Amino acid sequence: MAPVFVDPDQASNITSGLTSILSCLIPVLALLYIGGVLWTLDYAYRRRNSGQKMLPPTAHRYAPIAYAFAVTCSLVLIAIPSWILLQYSMHANFPNVRAQTAMRLVLFTACWTTVTATAFTIVFLHPTWSKHPIASIGTQSIWMLLTWAFWIASAAVLDGAIPQLFGESTCHKLVYCGHIRALYAFLIMELVAFTGGIVIMMWLTWRCARDIWYPTTPRRSQNP
Repeated sequence: MAPVFVDPDQASNITSGLTSILSCLIPVLALLYIGGVLWTLDYAYRRRNSGQKMLPPTAHRYAPIAYAFAVTCSLVLIAIPSWILLQYSMHANFPNVRAQTAMRLVLFTACWTTVTATAFTIVFLHPTWSKHPIASIGTQSIWMLLTWAFWIASAAVLDGAIPQLFGESTCHKLVYCGHIRALYAFLIMELVAFTGGIVIMMWLTWRCARDIWYPTTPRRSQNP
């Protein structure tokens, strides 16, 4: 998108307006996410009371917490690049073209993570959908690997566009340095979370394969 030059007063008004919109939009999205989770929990609770006595597996109980963390970080990573990209577009003060590309890639990855992690949260909490193949270890592993690759690419492009981001000499010459540092910190948090998730998926896959290859035979009770 080509830069649109505006006078300083108009740019200040647009910036203030966008900041207000983002300040309202992100909490609204978070509330919608919480509302969807609470509705699914209530539905699952009523279904359990009507006859479903078995609790979901351990992974199904703890996975939504990880997805909620991913959604929370992603909402922040939607707000920051959106604001920075608008500033770049209005003032054409981006350090280089790769910085713009990095912001767009981070924004895309954050939107992808928010939508897909929200869907997985509801799937895992729903009493019927949690038994669907989409909730299987294989599906989760593919999604985690794909999303992890997106975040790796985002971090690599951002690091290549703005090297030595946390150096004082670099920050003095870089506009919106504090915002970009915060973005990078949340990006690293996402990477750490997804790396841990991939390790857990590998462990769960190994356990499933072990149970298939070496099935355990139930012990017969011996009557005295």
